[in-house]
Amino acid sequence: MSEQPALAIHAGYTAAGLPIGLQIIGRRFDDAGVLALGAAWEALRPAQRPWPLG
Repeated sequence: MSEQPALAIHAGYTAAGLPIGLQIIGRRFDDAGVLALGAAWEALRPAQRPWPLG
């Protein structure tokens, strides 16, 4: 409704093994900035274990 770009990214797990999500929200019309920040987060975060947990 606010016309702001948003991106949800997997950000890890809690100590109990539940998934944690990171949501990045940008200024109106800054789709490229939101995607660039999401790509930077994925490049810098530690390796993730597979989902779903087995």
